[in-house]
Amino acid sequence: MKKLFLSLSALIALSVNVNAQSAKIFAVTGDVQGNLNWNAFREVSSADGALKSTIYTPSAKQPLSYQSMVNRNVAPTLEPAFTAIAATAYDAKTNRLYYTNMRGNTLNYVDLNEGGLTVVSNDDAAFNTGDKFKSEANIVTRMTFGADGAGYALSNDAEHLIRFTTDNKPVISNLGRLIDGANNGANSIHNNITSWGGDMVGDAFGNLYIVNMHNAVYKVNTHTLVSDYVGVVKGLPEGFTTNGAAVNEDGDLILSSAIYTASYFKVDFTTLTVTSSVKTAGGVYNASDLASANLLYQSKVVSPALAAINAKVSIYPNPAVGKTFQVQVGGAATDKFVLQVTDLKGKSVYESALTANSLSKINLFKSVGAGVYFLKVTNTAKQTIYNSKVVVE
Repeated sequence: MKKLFLSLSALIALSVNVNAQSAKIFAVTGDVQGNLNWNAFREVSSADGALKSTIYTPSAKQPLSYQSMVNRNVAPTLEPAFTAIAATAYDAKTNRLYYTNMRGNTLNYVDLNEGGLTVVSNDDAAFNTGDKFKSEANIVTRMTFGADGAGYALSNDAEHLIRFTTDNKPVISNLGRLIDGANNGANSIHNNITSWGGDMVGDAFGNLYIVNMHNAVYKVNTHTLVSDYVGVVKGLPEGFTTNGAAVNEDGDLILSSAIYTASYFKVDFTTLTVTSSVKTAGGVYNASDLASANLLYQSKVVSPALAAINAKVSIYPNPAVGKTFQVQVGGAATDKFVLQVTDLKGKSVYESALTANSLSKINLFKSVGAGVYFLKVTNTAKQTIYNSKVVVE
């Protein structure tokens, strides 16, 4: 396998505009249409669900190799999805497809830049949600990337929300148990009858949205871990169970089912209503999970003008020297911005006003210890124009 090693600062630089819109949608399917063994990775069309490419399927008997991210004991298997897969997430900045096995405790990825198929596994204990053979509650069934550039994974029972980074020294953090919103009532996020399974997507404001297998939608605040019941998707066929969710390049939600091969469905997320079928004449691959790099509301937050500003944000040095770095934001002379620094649990540790084209010195002496922190710059309309990371040594 050809290896490419980048410095940590170079990887951080790549995280600018990490959620650029992409037409790519990936699906976990069976070997053939209608198969219920979730062991194949495919790219499908966001327009009609047609097969664009097969990344891996067991029947092709592709050569495989395995690597351990942290040099621990990751046992090679005969094929990547040895106990099936219900959770994947696509990271556009690295072009990696992340996943976890239904009965496994490792966070894995396939590097889509490589010609062959190499599975890289991370068995950090923070990703272990418990014995998945003894209880389905512990199975990770939802995974996505958020506006902060981090990945998020959630167990069936919503007792474990896990955040992970994608650099050469990835950090995996178990953020803990989701909290039911005050108005959830009987629609508890922990209810094993109505709230398990499904998938998860992010929005441009830093929230996560769960669409569970019964088509109910919950909004998750990644800072407070409060999960608010939003409603149920309307217009799906009777008996349709949501198992996969992704966002297309137009900002529409796309849903798939593990048992339904007639079509995927496009949903207007502002009304939670199906607007059209996404299908070919022969139907689609029934999919246990979908993954894309897009965010809900992304086009409404990052306009072309704001995207131009985003490209002009500079952070130096990174890693920060002596807990100090400088920030400069391009724009009109009168433009004002706010810089917020948060830790890996989403807690705000520093906030400062910025003026366009002025070099601002940021001193984190009293605010933080060594580690990785997330940076966010917002404008006066409270729109996020920049997300990145800074390393404090």
